[in-house]
Amino acid sequence: MSATFINFVVNLRKNAKITKVLVLFYSSFKSPRLEYVLNYLFNQRLGLEYTWINTLESPDIESKIHISYSDSSFKHAWNIQPDNLLKDSQISESVHTQNYKNLNNCNDPFACIFFHLSRYEEYLTQHLDQHGRFPHQQSILFIPGKGIAQLPIVDLLVIQIATQLSQILKTAVRPLDSPFGGTCPTLDIDSAFAYKGRSIYRQIGAISKDILRFRWSECFKRLLVLGKLKNDPNDNFDYQQSVLDNTKAHYFIQCGPFGKFDKNIPLSNPDFQAIIKQLIHNGHEIGLHPSYGSDSHTDKILQEKKLLESTFQIHVKHSRQHFLKMRMPQTYRALIACGIEFDWSMGYSEEYGFRAGTAAPFKWFDLEKNCSTMLTIVPFFVMDVVFKQFKALNPAQTIERTLEMKQWLKANNLPFVFVFHNESLSQHRGWKGWSLVFEKWVKG
Repeated sequence: MSATFINFVVNLRKNAKITKVLVLFYSSFKSPRLEYVLNYLFNQRLGLEYTWINTLESPDIESKIHISYSDSSFKHAWNIQPDNLLKDSQISESVHTQNYKNLNNCNDPFACIFFHLSRYEEYLTQHLDQHGRFPHQQSILFIPGKGIAQLPIVDLLVIQIATQLSQILKTAVRPLDSPFGGTCPTLDIDSAFAYKGRSIYRQIGAISKDILRFRWSECFKRLLVLGKLKNDPNDNFDYQQSVLDNTKAHYFIQCGPFGKFDKNIPLSNPDFQAIIKQLIHNGHEIGLHPSYGSDSHTDKILQEKKLLESTFQIHVKHSRQHFLKMRMPQTYRALIACGIEFDWSMGYSEEYGFRAGTAAPFKWFDLEKNCSTMLTIVPFFVMDVVFKQFKALNPAQTIERTLEMKQWLKANNLPFVFVFHNESLSQHRGWKGWSLVFEKWVKG
């Protein structure tokens, strides 16, 4: 079987059904979990077709790949002894999580892939942080001082499997280019403006706090902006566009009601609307940033989504949770009910790395219902606040810490997805110099 034929198959998948079987898969059982992994691995990541077979005693000599996923062993097959994880239909607290901690422990690569993509460990922990989130310290991938899985374990397994299949075929099998490939900037707009756009009551309250805390510089800057003598520091969207140039970005707009953790100005503000219209005009994707208060409440999320859609006459299908506040499986079920097709919340705000062990998008598997869904999860590698607020690093150190991974992802056709905030580009309130990080993450 030639490399030309493999490339032909990969390209043909996009437009037609494939009749040539490349992988014959034998297993002593079938389950929704196993089917999910096989579809993810062969169809989505490797561009190969597979079919189930009932026996490997008389192999199809025309096929070059035979996989036995059972306790039986066959000379002509790649034999993998299955873990119990993919046989189960329930969530078990006795699952041996250490089996999936690193590549050396992954005797069953299919189970390891499923464990991380399904976020199995997030259903097991009872220790949530102050925002009700799964803390990175609870993950089996967390190694203090080294980040959360510096190399994505699922992607490394996919590469290993591709290498194994290449040896069997005696021709190259490579992972497909990932959707949202290359550099993929995403920006959360929690506070479009630092000073302007707020009601007179919020302005008076803010000025009073500054005076009581002797923050005279803050008072002076506010008055200059409100008096139109100086630009609002958070209004740096023209600068963003100059850096992004022709790079498409995803913007997530927080448009829920004002609250303790929801500080954005009303979406009815004309200046705010003008900014979003310009972003749409420039070809960027506008997504929802559900308010902290909406949590996993379908009705509240849907109300905010409809507001964003009706204001700009757009269809909103992308979302990222404010404060990355999500619960398994309630949040994802609520997003699906609201018509969201892509969620970009899979990461941490206090640590960088790969929360689900991958940089590539994947379909969400609802563990409680034991079935795959149509919601696509798009993981991100790093958020701006990780280094400044939680690691106390400066911009130069941050760039040094992250660019190597960006290059590794690029070399392996995986997306470098990062999160920035317009406040972080304001040169204001401690963010001076951090625009250089944004520039390097976009172009470096």
